[in-house]
Amino acid sequence: MIYRSDYRYTDRETKSRYVWEKYRPLLQGRILDVGADECHLKQYLDPQTKYWGIGLGGSPDQQVNLEQERIPFPDDSYDCVLCLDVLEHVENIHDVFDELCRVARRHVIVSLPSPYAQFFRLLRTGDYKPGEPLKFYGLPVERPPDRHKWFFSVEEAERFIRHRAEISGMRVGQIDLESVGHEGRGWRAWLRILGRELLLNPSVSRRNLYAGTLWAVLESRNDG
Repeated sequence: MIYRSDYRYTDRETKSRYVWEKYRPLLQGRILDVGADECHLKQYLDPQTKYWGIGLGGSPDQQVNLEQERIPFPDDSYDCVLCLDVLEHVENIHDVFDELCRVARRHVIVSLPSPYAQFFRLLRTGDYKPGEPLKFYGLPVERPPDRHKWFFSVEEAERFIRHRAEISGMRVGQIDLESVGHEGRGWRAWLRILGRELLLNPSVSRRNLYAGTLWAVLESRNDG
């Protein structure tokens, strides 16, 4: 693995540190942060780096509704384009992914959380509260301000990224997965896990149940 970090993030702000530590060699030149929220990543970048954050909500440099607008920049206009935990929120996920590749001159960094793992962890850890809607996927009585619009496994996410990257003339430089881990340790914890998983369809990959966020680095075939 080329890009890695042992830092553990807990929210959007700390995630920016994780991204900086992990992908620092790529975060140079002109950087576009798609779905930038509060532009937390900017604080870590070198002063010479030209950063621009776009998105809907938060305090980005430019408000852009990805479900209604194209990314408003010419082809190959940014050295590195980031889109972190954003694609699952847009209906037109295929179009937005293609747009990321279009405006990137060298690299695209994408992260996609695993709905399968999130849901499985909720059931196995006891965090589920009957009567309360599931975050991002439930049906609250009032319209939620933020929700996920796609429910997929990490295997589907990887196929999606590899296929759309190929269409856009990009190659996959690295894909890695965060692990949501198992509950507890020792033989009692393994018995609980085994007991639940015996109820599952044997064709269900355990990778889909325990792999958390998928991270991908795409490289332009025309760069260098």
